[in-house]
Amino acid sequence: MALEGIEKKANWKAKRRDYYLRSIERIQNHGITVNGCFVLGLDGSSLTEFDAVYDFVEESGLYEIQITVMTPFPGTPLYQRLEREGRLTHPGQWDRCTLFDVNYQPSDMTVQELEKNFRALAVRIYSEEATGRLRRRFFHNWYREVRMRAS
Repeated sequence: MALEGIEKKANWKAKRRDYYLRSIERIQNHGITVNGCFVLGLDGSSLTEFDAVYDFVEESGLYEIQITVMTPFPGTPLYQRLEREGRLTHPGQWDRCTLFDVNYQPSDMTVQELEKNFRALAVRIYSEEATGRLRRRFFHNWYREVRMRAS
């Protein structure tokens, strides 16, 4: 996934995928919902990240999901770096800093590819069918856990 290469030393988060899956299950089996937040369009990520995020959401059964686009805000080190590299598409325009609008040139895809795939992932994740499936799974697992603890 896009976590590969994001950390300078050991890709610590990317290596903890199985731990995250177990933790999400344990927490949600106690009736507590987990909100998984994913930032898309990071440097080094490719078009495969969209399917990888969807697959993780489906495998983990996250009750709540938030997807956003990497957003360089004016005054931040990320903004300054992308400005130096000539990769800002709307310099200084705060109205493009929504977490959903692309305001920079990604390193490994076009702006249009990021926008199109972000929208398609949002439709897949937030559809009534997908949301209903995740909700049913959450309540089924939680109810099963409650019954097991009661017996």
